[in-house]
Amino acid sequence: MPTKSYKCPSCGAGIHFKPSINKFKCDFCLSEYTEKEIDEFNRQDHKHEGEVELVSYQCNSCGANVVTDDTTTATFCYYCHNPVIISHRLKGEFKPNKLIPFTIDKDSAMNKFLAWARKKKFVPNDFYRESQLEKMSGIYLPYWWADCEVDIDYIGEGVNVRVWRSGDREYTETKKYEIIRKGKVDLNNIGELAFTKIDQALLDGIAPYNEGEAKEFSMPYLSGFFAEQYDIEKDKVAPKVEDRVKRYSKYIIDESIMGFNRVHEKRNNSKISYKGWSYTLLPAWILTYIYKGKTYVYAVNGQTGKSFGELPFCKEKALKVSAIIFAASFATLLLGGWLIW
Repeated sequence: MPTKSYKCPSCGAGIHFKPSINKFKCDFCLSEYTEKEIDEFNRQDHKHEGEVELVSYQCNSCGANVVTDDTTTATFCYYCHNPVIISHRLKGEFKPNKLIPFTIDKDSAMNKFLAWARKKKFVPNDFYRESQLEKMSGIYLPYWWADCEVDIDYIGEGVNVRVWRSGDREYTETKKYEIIRKGKVDLNNIGELAFTKIDQALLDGIAPYNEGEAKEFSMPYLSGFFAEQYDIEKDKVAPKVEDRVKRYSKYIIDESIMGFNRVHEKRNNSKISYKGWSYTLLPAWILTYIYKGKTYVYAVNGQTGKSFGELPFCKEKALKVSAIIFAASFATLLLGGWLIW
């Protein structure tokens, strides 16, 4: 099955997006280009070829769908590291609307990940081996972003209670106030993961992303990275989005109410309407590590460098350190006793 790759306009070698310089760079002739320049060159080069399509490769081992536009016929799965093969083309509904490009390259991601991991003690020594860290892969993961409008229609009751004493008597004064909140609130880019083959808690751990840096989808940004297609339809994530919008709109209402001892909600008829949906790709560096039969998966935010995941605990390393501390303490006690005598 044919694939799509991006070539250097100067020498024809393969060209990749480099987050560190925010440009596309040819590793052969060292030429650098902006996304606009590459896109214009690509349109001229393929004006007789019709619509450009994405290509999906499927891992025969774990079934993950890895999407790329390079001329790769065999690569490794970032989940199980086994070879994958071409499965089908992606176009139409699977073409994203937006993406946030990588701004953290692999070296920076590895450094940020190591700085985070080394904060925890008793991690196995081979966890930090270069051969292990080289497995880190840059991946665009699919999200559904919703733009919503909330028509606020809220009525509550604010209560203030004042207690005082005069002589032998205690007085209580209770005042009640009607609280009305009406208006419209726009909430944009309310995102939910659209992929089932990775733990959402892992990706929640590297949130948030700076949504202001999102761009209209441009295929050249995928060059040099993997990408996943969504396998959760937007109508499946809509309830989660609606729940988040409700909670956030209620938070906005609560933040606008001050000066009361208590507040009771009497009516909340706020309504949510969707203005639009965007199929969006967000960048992450993913690393797996197998220790004593258990697979650990880590994520690094490809935009901010925030790292997250469960770090393995090496009992042998902990026992060795404990033994050294015990031996040192015992030696100190012996030396102290000898000096006393």
